[in-house]
Amino acid sequence: MSWKQRFDRMKQHFGWTYEDIAKITGNSNDSIRTVLNRSDIPRWAKLAVWVFEKLREGK
Repeated sequence: MSWKQRFDRMKQHFGWTYEDIAKITGNSNDSIRTVLNRSDIPRWAKLAVWVFEKLREGK
């Protein structure tokens, strides 16, 4: 599974929209849409996915 797919799974789990993520990160909605619609998502998003997955594993 790609980082993008894993991020989308996390986003769906929390019921987040791009607007929600923009508010959390302090970025604009357009900025979030741009960086998260690429095939290679930013490192901060990868970190969020990694933490989410580890918490779900109980680690």
